[in-house]
Amino acid sequence: MRLLLAVAFPALLGPLAFGEPGWTTVSLAGQEFRLEIADTPELQSLGLGGRDALGKGRGMLFLYTDRGRQAFWMKGMRFPIDIIWLDNRRIVHIEHNVPPPRQGTPNASLPVYRSARPANAVLEIAAGIARELGLRNGDLVRFDFGGGSRKGG
Repeated sequence: MRLLLAVAFPALLGPLAFGEPGWTTVSLAGQEFRLEIADTPELQSLGLGGRDALGKGRGMLFLYTDRGRQAFWMKGMRFPIDIIWLDNRRIVHIEHNVPPPRQGTPNASLPVYRSARPANAVLEIAAGIARELGLRNGDLVRFDFGGGSRKGG
């Protein structure tokens, strides 16, 4: 069993106790990424939509309070990404090189991507990176919350 990902953030949900709110860093197979945290329905609905690109070493981390078959679409996306579903710190599914929709595609016609297994977190990174780093289903993810705790939880 490989340990490929280490996340350092002090709260599972809500503002971070250290550093810039809404961001965390993660090391995927030795490569560091700075992840924007999407932990509200509004942020999760918007995701990376409307942006022109994802900078080198950047991504988004979606956090959910419940395990489920988290669904994603590419509404408003302008570039391809890799989508990585995690369930209790383990990669359960990866969609590689998910393309942006063709211009003019109605929202109702956009494909929906979801894991066949429940997940409680999802990573979005630049297309091709998951394969380049050798990420695969079953890889263990280690979260380090830095001693922080979620208010009310």
